[in-house]
Amino acid sequence: MRNIIIATSIVFIAVLITSYFYFSNLRQSDLPNHEIENTAIDEDVEDEISSGENPIWTFNLHAALITRPIVGSIGDTSRFILVQDAYHILYAISPSGQQLWNAQLPGPILGDIQQLADLTLVFTTAERLYRIDTDGDPLPGFSLQLPQRATGQGVTASHESAEDIRIDVQAGSRLLSFDARGRHLQTRTREANEAVDGNQEVQTDTRIGLPTGCNPLSYYGPLSEEGNYLLCGKDDRKLYCYRYD
Repeated sequence: MRNIIIATSIVFIAVLITSYFYFSNLRQSDLPNHEIENTAIDEDVEDEISSGENPIWTFNLHAALITRPIVGSIGDTSRFILVQDAYHILYAISPSGQQLWNAQLPGPILGDIQQLADLTLVFTTAERLYRIDTDGDPLPGFSLQLPQRATGQGVTASHESAEDIRIDVQAGSRLLSFDARGRHLQTRTREANEAVDGNQEVQTDTRIGLPTGCNPLSYYGPLSEEGNYLLCGKDDRKLYCYRYD
């Protein structure tokens, strides 16, 4: 019996010694070094952002993008982004990717949104004409039902003073003209060689390529005082913003 007790004690002590060295080595060599790993990830992300490979922000839409992003002015230096999705929701987004406001429209915007010298925004759907401020609020007289359906390039506007504005809406072979408060001035036949261009030329740079998945509805240019940016939509119902140095 005494020999059995001695043998059992020796085995127990051996197990304790083995366990001590095993767990000591595990703590020293097998646990991950989180600080080094995080540093490496941060450096990779920074390199991707500077080369335009990784978005600096994304914005969730309710549906796919159907208009190219338009960048407008809020003041002398502040800008904001306007896009519309397939549910006909118009979004105003800050340069940092935050929603400023949104508005449900009855249909897609025809042509581009026009911004006047007083910073108000003019655009049309097939049935309604809009003039809003940069907070998304309508101006007196708007929105209004068009006497004829708008077509083609949508709306153009000329601006000379706060009360001297003429807004022309293309309606087939005719032009519908309105004043600053939405009063219908006249309807006239558009000449065959008369250009009605509500679409501004898309800003592109042949030196850059669109990131993977970006559709052609894109914007390239300034959003802030520094550098150029690329805005584009993808099939995942998001607006992506990339920085290009």
